[in-house]
Amino acid sequence: MAGDQVGRIIEAWQREMPDVDVSSIGIITPVWRLGGIVMDNRARVLAAHGLEQSHLDVLTTLRRSGPPYRLTAGELSRRCRVTPGATTQRVQAMETLGLVERIREEPDRRTVHVQLTPSGLARLDGIFAEVMAGDESLLSGLSQPQRTALEELLRVWLDGLEGGSATPRPGAVTGQ
Repeated sequence: MAGDQVGRIIEAWQREMPDVDVSSIGIITPVWRLGGIVMDNRARVLAAHGLEQSHLDVLTTLRRSGPPYRLTAGELSRRCRVTPGATTQRVQAMETLGLVERIREEPDRRTVHVQLTPSGLARLDGIFAEVMAGDESLLSGLSQPQRTALEELLRVWLDGLEGGSATPRPGAVTGQ
């Protein structure tokens, strides 16, 4: 069992370094492993549609913004919690796929908006339920009270770590 394996890791570190508090391993290791499982599952679902998680992140962020499904590049970076450089790379790749377009605001054209194309909107709407079903399958072993408790604990933990900060973290991935 995975839990037993984590317990053995903790016991081994307690034996090898008894002066170091290793209790965090009991939480961090399962979270880290769960993250890998979730990302692998998402990658499989998205690969079947020729997309990556970073594409889904941009598409869902624009979709949630409501019609006309458009945000400034800066706002997209903030909401996706990635650097402006990462946003530029994502947008360039997705423009090539015909999923988004960049629109410069008139008259000075300095402000750049990123907008879902009709094709991008249709593509996202066609796969979003499948992505959510894949996520749901990973939670199927939990009862509703367990899910509610886990969601609340994770929210409290995340709120405490992020402290309401909107500062992008390189490589950060957001939820859909």
